[in-house]
Amino acid sequence: MKKLLIILALVLPMWASAQNQEDVSLAYSYYNSREYEKAVYLFENLFNQTHAKNYFNYYIKCLESLGELDKAEKAVKKQMSANKNDLSYKITLGSVYKSQGKLDKAAEQFDGVLTALPRDRNSIIALCNSFLQADEPDYAEKTLQQGAEVAHTDFSMELFSVYASSRNYKKMSETSLDVVSADESRLATVENMLQYYLNNDTNDELYSVLRSSLMQSIQKSPSTALSEMLIWVYVQKKNFKMAVNQAKALDRRTNRQGRNLVSLGEQALDAGDYATAADAYKYVLELGEKSPYHYSARLGVLYTMYRQVVDGSITDTEQLEYLENEYRSVFAKQGLNSMTAQHIINFARLEAYYLNHSDTAKAIINQALQQPLSFNAKADLNLQLADIYLYTGDEWEALMIYAKVENDNKQNEKGDEAKLRKAKVAYYTGSFKWALSQLDVLKAATSKLVANDAMELAILINDNLAVTDDYIPADTTAENPDHELQIFARGDMYMFQCRMTDAFACFDTIVTQYKSSPLVDEALYRQAQIYERQKDYSEAASLYQKVADDYAYDNLADKAAFRLAEISSTYLADPETAKTYYLKILTDYPGSIYAVQAREKFRKIDGR
Repeated sequence: MKKLLIILALVLPMWASAQNQEDVSLAYSYYNSREYEKAVYLFENLFNQTHAKNYFNYYIKCLESLGELDKAEKAVKKQMSANKNDLSYKITLGSVYKSQGKLDKAAEQFDGVLTALPRDRNSIIALCNSFLQADEPDYAEKTLQQGAEVAHTDFSMELFSVYASSRNYKKMSETSLDVVSADESRLATVENMLQYYLNNDTNDELYSVLRSSLMQSIQKSPSTALSEMLIWVYVQKKNFKMAVNQAKALDRRTNRQGRNLVSLGEQALDAGDYATAADAYKYVLELGEKSPYHYSARLGVLYTMYRQVVDGSITDTEQLEYLENEYRSVFAKQGLNSMTAQHIINFARLEAYYLNHSDTAKAIINQALQQPLSFNAKADLNLQLADIYLYTGDEWEALMIYAKVENDNKQNEKGDEAKLRKAKVAYYTGSFKWALSQLDVLKAATSKLVANDAMELAILINDNLAVTDDYIPADTTAENPDHELQIFARGDMYMFQCRMTDAFACFDTIVTQYKSSPLVDEALYRQAQIYERQKDYSEAASLYQKVADDYAYDNLADKAAFRLAEISSTYLADPETAKTYYLKILTDYPGSIYAVQAREKFRKIDGR
């Protein structure tokens, strides 16, 4: 019997706690679904059991929603009598009076809180939050303002939150500027608070007010901190041109020798704003070699031009040769080393892929490999060398170099990248079974990008390889000796080698001669990519739309819908089509990796 009592003493409290948690979840569930008749009973019981004020507040909210205002009033007054020093019940009673239409009585209760404010900072903040919960932002503001005088403390950040809750952008901006002007060391804190609201400022209302306030303040009294804040605000909205102009003005005033401009150039470049990136770097270069950022700016100019070459903005032979000579000049001065390794790789790509100087590309990499290099730089250079061999059709030499990088970098990302490229060579050449054996290992790679690429290629092969041996043609007639997967893989290799006409022909064979093949949507998608590379956006959009509409059940549909929306918005001046396909991603493919971007861009076009 004694043992039984001990067991009961241990088990009953646990059972009661579990039951209590179940009631809590159920109460909130009923409240959120507006089933107030059920919620009110549970919140009343929870409050009687725990005396937690939060449950009482929800109990009163339920009564107000049910129209039982007299009952709510009595319940609040009862708690006020039992807790005479707790001013928050005055706010609750005032809220009940407001629901009853007794506005004078409500104001009397609210004003009573202000006249009896405690000197404790935390208590003042709690009362401010109670006013916000009662939908009384003006009284929340007054609580903090008067509380600052009573408690002799600063409530600027709390005031910012009050203004944010009521979307009072003017006062949000004024408060932000006041905080930074009073203490420049709080700039980062203010920016962190503003960032969320600027990111969700779809109509640019806060941005416009904040920018205007900052410009007016800077014109009246130039401030380094406020100038930096204005630059930061421009960057949040990706207005890099204005950010760079403001940074130039600040640099001239403070003689920073271009410190901010290099960083802004990099950010503009990442956003594809080549003109602004070049402008930022040019400013630093014009300062001369005395600037400690001169070399970084020069490399920035090279990288900006290289990016324009890659995306097709620069195609003129004279400009390509100018960039080639600029690279040579940098290497002559800075040498071939780990610091310049990425630029050596870009130079090699320029030579091989755009100037058709593959031997020059191989030579510069081999020359660099003779120098003392970091382990990563050496691996990256070797991977690029192998890529160039593959580009020129020497698959065997490429495989040998990939294998060497893999062997030298076991159990790290460079080794995984080399293994992936080996698997791709096997795929290109029709050795599908061997490719799969490599890809299966890479699905657990530490690099998420490598693992995802490996899984994507493995799925493509598995879904379309109808045989278990490495390669057995599905159709051995003289007219169609190839398996469609081999034709498709050859098209992918031609795309890698920039032989776009040959690649398009391979994919066209799939579309026209293997109409029932599961590779048709993949082939159409590849053709759309080729058109996009060639800047034929109308044709690209047409094929992406076909994949998104006719193959909506397949795994490329969301990807095609996203590309179609992007092209329609960016290049075809067709916001309606863009909206339609961003929305399609949100409704038909809510789990898509493109869903977050699609939602943001849909809202921006829709003006929400």
